[in-house]
Amino acid sequence: MNASATACAGLGVFFIGMRLVSSHLRELASGSIRKLLAKTLGRPGVASFAGLCAGALTQSTSAVTFIATGLVAAGALTLTVAVAMLAWANAGTAALVLLASLNVHALALYLLGIIGLAFFNGLDQQARFRHAVYALFGLGLLLLGLTLVKQAVAEVRDDYWVRDFIEFTASGAGISLLAGFVLATALQSSSVVAALALPLAAAGLLNLHGMTLLILGACAGSGAAVVLVSSSLEGPARQLAMTQGIIRSLASLLLLPLVLAEGHGYPIGLATAAEAVTLDLPAQVGQVFLYVQLVGIVIAWTLKRPVLSLAAWAAPSGPGDTLSKPAYLYDDAVGDPGTALELVRLEHVRLINALPDYLEDLRDDGERNPNAPPLSLRASASDTVAVQMEDFLTELIRENPEMSTEHIFDARRRIGDLTALQKSLAKFVSELSAIPAVERPAFVRSLVEGLHALLMVVAEACDQKSHDARDLLHELTAERGALVNRVRQELLAGTAGLVHRESLLSSVLLLERVLWILRERSPLPFHQEEKSTGDATSAAAASGVTLG
Repeated sequence: MNASATACAGLGVFFIGMRLVSSHLRELASGSIRKLLAKTLGRPGVASFAGLCAGALTQSTSAVTFIATGLVAAGALTLTVAVAMLAWANAGTAALVLLASLNVHALALYLLGIIGLAFFNGLDQQARFRHAVYALFGLGLLLLGLTLVKQAVAEVRDDYWVRDFIEFTASGAGISLLAGFVLATALQSSSVVAALALPLAAAGLLNLHGMTLLILGACAGSGAAVVLVSSSLEGPARQLAMTQGIIRSLASLLLLPLVLAEGHGYPIGLATAAEAVTLDLPAQVGQVFLYVQLVGIVIAWTLKRPVLSLAAWAAPSGPGDTLSKPAYLYDDAVGDPGTALELVRLEHVRLINALPDYLEDLRDDGERNPNAPPLSLRASASDTVAVQMEDFLTELIRENPEMSTEHIFDARRRIGDLTALQKSLAKFVSELSAIPAVERPAFVRSLVEGLHALLMVVAEACDQKSHDARDLLHELTAERGALVNRVRQELLAGTAGLVHRESLLSSVLLLERVLWILRERSPLPFHQEEKSTGDATSAAAASGVTLG
């Protein structure tokens, strides 16, 4: 009973430690570190090193995969580089198995003692140390959990029911492979499965051949877990997850015949290679796990193109992938401030031209644009592009510290106003879409069509020479304000027959916000600001930017 309690406690402490390590290291990898990765991953060898470190620190191929998919979705990382990064991340996960093969009990106790002092001195409350302290705390718990599991296994290894269960698990290659596959799919980590199975090998309950089969199944299972968890993704992000699953499954399939032959006495498999290096069984298991990951690296290197083609076939790109990527921005442009600001302006115009598409779901079939994407796709894609524009301007300031920031700050303000306009439009459409079309009052169609016409004028006003359109925009927003106020008063008066009054009121308030942003905040591109030619020219000269 004591051994069972120790095993349960060990597993619990181990999983708590894994969660702390993963979550707090992920926080450490955000912000400036993530931007640094995005900037340097394209350089030779950097992706491999970054993947190796990320795999060793997070011990989860799923976590590294989703960090990489975020960079791919943002356009900061290509699929080709991301595949190399993930292949080396798999090798990095071998650190846990190799560490588990050692006697880490003393290390765990010392580490927890040091972290205790850090907590006592309040380092966990300081922003710059907090995540590092908790990550090390998680590592200490993880190692302590491993020692507790080892202790429990050593105590129960002579129990007949334990031996019967382990013998059943190791009774056939298929069962060992299936056990590893199921456990890794559930835990989303092949290294965790191998580390937790190591005490069984150390206690003599599993031999090296059985552990090798378990590892092959676990590697395929962790790849399947990535594919399953990424089912909500699409395009390149989904393709990257599929690539990870394909590479890990291929590694297991290619090695399986050698391992099976080795089980029949042929010295040609992974266990033979590990036995030639060391006689220590836990160390042999760690090496076998590492060898499997290295085979995955070879597959990623030699079969990259066919694997990516297969992933693209299995997860084809959707329209959202194109919409979510900037059409004009590119990294090298930050070296030329004039060109960079002009590209931001063109991207800004592109987003404004897409504003009428927000309303297409509410319009009649005869007037609807058949090529307009659904609201959810349009809103998400436009928000993503706006964020990338902000990041681009930040990089522009960093690369050109001597330039005037007047136009950059103005552009960022207008991008913020455009983002607020996009969110208000999306919410406006969502509120009205909640009301069935047959139950919408007649004035809703007038509001939608009037707003659609107004947004078309906004798009025309982006033309630098279109002074008439900008004057018309100002007049229309002022006139629509009075109309919206009358509609709001009618709704507040409690017009009979309106069942969805709350949604209607909310949509009218949102419409007022849209009109206010268009009239007062001017989310048009920065060179549309009504200044005298002399002011604009002098400001441009100060920043080194040519307007017009």
